[in-house]
Amino acid sequence: MARVVVLDVDGTLMDTNYLHTEAWARAFEEAGHRVPRVKLHKEIGKGAELLIREFVDDDDAVEEIQNLHTEFYEGFQKFGHPLPGAKELISSLKGRGYEVWFVTSAKDEELEHHMQELEAEDYIAGVVNSSSVDNPKPAPDIFEEALRRAGSTAEETVALGDARWDVEAARDAGIRTVAVLSGGAFHTQDLEEAGAVAVYEDCAAILETDFPE
Repeated sequence: MARVVVLDVDGTLMDTNYLHTEAWARAFEEAGHRVPRVKLHKEIGKGAELLIREFVDDDDAVEEIQNLHTEFYEGFQKFGHPLPGAKELISSLKGRGYEVWFVTSAKDEELEHHMQELEAEDYIAGVVNSSSVDNPKPAPDIFEEALRRAGSTAEETVALGDARWDVEAARDAGIRTVAVLSGGAFHTQDLEEAGAVAVYEDCAAILETDFPE
């Protein structure tokens, strides 16, 4: 029986994946490395350096692109809003006695915006982001750190994410994972093949189920 629920943020709770895709596209372009947006979209959710190195492997270029993405995304962030059912799911989980954690690749400054939009401060136990671990998604480190902080076992925990990187990382930490399609980059089959135990349209659809049980 689940006691802890760990939630991805971008693409799962917040409608920000396409904003990140555009910010990455402009960052690569500015640095002289044009990358199709469809390819970038599928990499959203990975740690930033891992994403960049899928396309560019020069250390100086990696740093430049990462900094440019931060600059471009700052201008887009205000357009990121909660996805259907996201706020209600968080409050419902808390109200039913589950301990809720955010597990995300989002930076600290992005998380501040997300917390405000989701009105989540009073409902979550804590946040683990990529800066807390040595290896970001799709490595399992971020989920393992969430288990440690929550004092929970993998068997007592359920994860929710939108990308195969979420599913793979949670799976390798031994955590059962439910997926949503609201991030837009992956189909049901992709997420099931990565290890998702169930796939739903979005958080609103999950509210109609007995998730996380």
